[in-house]
Amino acid sequence: MTSPGAFEHIAITRLPELQTADGLFRALPEAGLPGDEPLGSSPLRSGAIVLLGLLRSDEVGLSHPFSTGALRTRVLGSLAGADAGPGELGLALWAESRADGGAVGEITALLSEKLPKGFDRMPLKGLAWLVSGLTEASTRVGGGPELDSLLDRAEEALLARSVSGTGLIDDRHHRIGGGMTPVSGQFHALTALCQLERAERVGGAAVAAGALLSSLLALQRVDGSWPGIVDPARGEAAALYPVFTVTQVALAPIALRLCRETGHQGDIDSASARGIGWASGDNQLGFDLVHEEEARLDRAIKPRRQQGAVSRGFSTATRRLRGHLLEPDGSDLILDPEVSSEDLGWVLEAWAGR
Repeated sequence: MTSPGAFEHIAITRLPELQTADGLFRALPEAGLPGDEPLGSSPLRSGAIVLLGLLRSDEVGLSHPFSTGALRTRVLGSLAGADAGPGELGLALWAESRADGGAVGEITALLSEKLPKGFDRMPLKGLAWLVSGLTEASTRVGGGPELDSLLDRAEEALLARSVSGTGLIDDRHHRIGGGMTPVSGQFHALTALCQLERAERVGGAAVAAGALLSSLLALQRVDGSWPGIVDPARGEAAALYPVFTVTQVALAPIALRLCRETGHQGDIDSASARGIGWASGDNQLGFDLVHEEEARLDRAIKPRRQQGAVSRGFSTATRRLRGHLLEPDGSDLILDPEVSSEDLGWVLEAWAGR
């Protein structure tokens, strides 16, 4: 299985070529549901995630070629722009909690201006990042009444999305396909819930985290992968692919490690190891997606042909009648070799100093 040092090497070696002239990082389109148009990412989001990983690296003394201070200044200077939604501001708060915390008040004020009155239209990832950022800033820096009020509201909104009976988290922003949503959002939500639990917040975070953990452990497949798309209402896989490498080697380990640290029970360490094993060659194609010598992380294994809306609807109906998804033939799967700066930022967050 790939070592933590290999992941560190890949991220630190590859990231410099992905940095843009303005000091942020190149963004790739974010994958949505099969058949959907790609969702927008942004250099700001990529920069904030890389900053989070680099600050983790600084904490543990991992050498890298970047000026973390310059990247922090660039991220903070972009937060008033159109690309900075509540999720990006949450990521910036999360990173700022690892710096000197001097910009926490400024970011909190921007959040108060940009947050909608309700949280229902926020994508699950964005809401999870917001909860994580508010929680870490409150715990590490202390944010005052305004930040505490925002955290109360965001925590309540996240807990309200926990689906009774399945434990998965509803992505109310994503109504295409009957509420199906990428599994990556579930891991971001699990990380946020465990951070709330670790901060000893008075609420239902521990119960929600335990239920979500149980569901995710049950959804892991024999080959170690998590299904690319899940149906929170039914508590089951909605599509087996695409499976993204970052989910397997970074997002799942981050969340599962926090679950273990907060005292949750289950086959946590084995699940994390099997997830990494999938990326190291235990997948259906037999491909190693982690290339230490080339300092490269392949992005995903995905369907050769993305399903359209009609085809997807038929596939969903078939799944419900038969009670399971059909395993795709290997000839219908392809490797996505693109390298994502966001993915490498999460890799540093997962493995720097480990």
